[in-house]
This record gives sequence, C-alpha cells and structure tokens, in this order.
Amino acid sequence: MAQHPDQLAHTLQTRHILMIALGGVVGAGFFVGCSSAILKAGPIVFVSYMICGLLIYLINISMRDLALKGPGKGSFMMQIRETMGPRVGFLAGWAYWLTWVIVLAAEVIAGAAMLGPLVPGLPPLAIEVFLLFLMTGVNLLSVRGYGEFEYWFSVIKLVAIAVFVLVAVWSLIKGGMGWGPAVPVHHNLFDFGGLVPKGWAAILAVIPTILFSMTGSEIVTVAALESDDPDGNIVRITRTIAWRILGFYLTSIALILCLVPWSSLVPTKSPFLVVLNQVGVPFAEGFVWIVIFSAVLSTLNSAVYVTSRILYELAENDDAPSFFLKVDEKKKLPKRAVMAGTIVAVGILLSDMVSRDQLFALLLSMTGTLMLFNNLLIVLARTQIDDGFHWGPKIACFLLACTFGAMLWVPETRSQALFGFVAIFVISAFSWWRYRGEVVAERAD
Repeated sequence: MAQHPDQLAHTLQTRHILMIALGGVVGAGFFVGCSSAILKAGPIVFVSYMICGLLIYLINISMRDLALKGPGKGSFMMQIRETMGPRVGFLAGWAYWLTWVIVLAAEVIAGAAMLGPLVPGLPPLAIEVFLLFLMTGVNLLSVRGYGEFEYWFSVIKLVAIAVFVLVAVWSLIKGGMGWGPAVPVHHNLFDFGGLVPKGWAAILAVIPTILFSMTGSEIVTVAALESDDPDGNIVRITRTIAWRILGFYLTSIALILCLVPWSSLVPTKSPFLVVLNQVGVPFAEGFVWIVIFSAVLSTLNSAVYVTSRILYELAENDDAPSFFLKVDEKKKLPKRAVMAGTIVAVGILLSDMVSRDQLFALLLSMTGTLMLFNNLLIVLARTQIDDGFHWGPKIACFLLACTFGAMLWVPETRSQALFGFVAIFVISAFSWWRYRGEVVAERAD
C-alpha cells in the first residue's frame, strides 16, 4: 500500500474548516427541499427534523472519536479501512466517490436551470459545462482557493438564515404586541388536518428527503487533513454540530410552520421566499435566488474537492490506479484526481441528454441509499473501537435501520432503495475480486 502523507498541501486554516463544516450541513436542498418534506408529513415534520438532527449529531461524534481514538490517521474513509478491513474500505471509498460524482452532475444541472432564464440564447448543456469547468478551475488554483470560495459561499448561506430568522421572529413579535397584523399560528399549525395530517408513518417516510439535504458535514474530516491541525480542527467542529443543527434547521422549520399554512407550500418553491413575501420584505425574490445559487455553487465546489481527495486516497491504498497519485509539485494538489471527477460528470451530463433524463434519474435515485450506507459504515467503524462507549453508535444504527426500512416501505422511495442496494452489491463484487488473492493467502497461512 502506497502512502504519501506529505504530498498534499496543508494551507487550509481553521476558519476555512469551520465554514466548510457549516456549509456542508446547509445545502441548496435545505432552502428548496424542505417544502417537499413539509408537504409529505405536515407540521409533524418538525419531529422528523429532530430525528435527523440527532442522527447527524451521532454520526459526527462517531467521526470525531474515530479521528482521535482510531487505529490510524486520516479521513473517515481511512478509519473505516483500518477498523473494518480493506474490502470494506474499498466498498466505502468507491460508494462515496460515486455518490459525490452524481451529486456533482445534479448540482450542475440545478445551477444551469437557474441561470438559463438569464441567458436564453445558450443551450442548457453549454451552461452546465461552463459551471462545471468554472468550479473545477477554482479547485485547480490551489487548496486554499477551494477553502476561500467555500468560506464566502458559507458566509452567504449563514447570513441568509440569520436574516430570515430575525425577520420571522420580528413578524411574530410585532403581531403579538399589536404593532401589526397578528400571525395566525394556531390556524397554520392545526386547521389543515392537525399536526399529523399524513399519519404517523410519515415521520419516518420523510427522513430520507431531509437527510439528503443534511449530509455533507463528513467532508470536514477530509478537508482537515490539509490544515495545520487536523485533529484539533475536527474536535472544534464536532463540538458545535448540535448548535448548528438547532440554529439552522430546527429554528428555521419551526418559524416556517408558524408563519404560513403548510398546505399552501409548493414543492419546487422555497418556503423561505414564501415567508419573506408574506412579511413584505423588498427584493425577496432576488435575495433568495442569490442564496440558493450560492448554495448550489458551494455544493459544486465541495463535490469537485471531495471526489478528488477520495480518489487520491483510493489510489494510495491501491484501490484505484496509481495514475491518480500524481500531485502538482508547486500547488500540492492531485490534478489528475480533480479532472477525473469532472470528466465523469461530463459523461453523465452527455448521457443524460441522450437518454432523455432516464439514466440520470436512475443514478440520482441511488445517492440517498449510498449516503445512508456510508453513514452506517462510519458508526459501525466507531463500534470497533473498544472503549466501552457504544450507546451513541447503537442509537445511530437503529435510526439508520429505521430509515432504510421506511425507504422500502414507502412506494415513492422503494425503487431508490433497491437501486442503491444494487449499486452496493456491484461495488462489493469488485471489492471481493480486488482482494480475492489476499484472502486466499490469509487462509493458507
């Protein structure tokens, strides 16, 4: 196994790592996708967000413990390999890489759809390729360049959430004090079928949708390796995960449910925009557009980064061609691994155009299961550390099992779960083939 611990740059600062973690929790799916989650469950969706928040918290704590107490040094992928063996490491690495390459293509399509009305003369594919190469160029500039862009993208998202919370809270206070029209909170929460209009099963059924918008915080364990204090940064970030979930997700969802009737939301329209329009905030449309587009670019930026680093790590362990180990001597970044993700994403975009969305829809349907699967491997790896503190990972495993069960139970997500399981099976077959000789040798010994 090849190891090149000092080849990559260590130029990311603590402020970069902090904002990468903050931005990783809040993606474009949160600003738009929460409408779909609310419509699927009704006001009780708040409980679903609490469950997802607990799950993300436990996964982050597991990553922290792996970084500090694990048998080796490196990202959460390396810890999975060290604790659960090379075959599981192969499976985890390629499943994670495939997930983010698909997400990369999805975000490019979303960004092009937002830009399309502004440049009506350009075909969608041209806009998609432009966005993809733009963010690839950012990642090829330097590791610090990635960190700086992600820092400011995250600042935009956090400022937007802070503005929304302040405006929403002021609207509630103003109505309660009689300084303006009162907000019919009770009417919005209870007069459209009650708190549980879609049934109690909807609490679990909506969890995959919510988790998809919450995942991404694990990128910080990859990015921290290119800072001057990896372990310290991981500990600092995981200390604040509970407050981030409370501040970003639970507070925002609670305010949305109080301020507007949940049944009036539209799946493709941001509920943040609905609230701001109702309150009478000027230029709300442009403000929300900038925030969502920044979130798309942020996810694009992170997807290009993390696919390159995971592919580089796979190559370090001989699970990918050594061709991807080549590092630019001056900038200390794996250019070939960066370009590999971009080329595969272009291939997905071209195949999407030829297959009329069918192939891309199939690939995208896998990502939810693959993300849950990688989270499961993280908490299972944590259970391999024998320190007698396993209740957190066990709760996380239970919640993940319930989520997988909900995906299989609900007709809308059943096919997504099955396609994801097929992808895991195929990667597992390659993993078995990759290590078949080594397993035979071990048995012989």
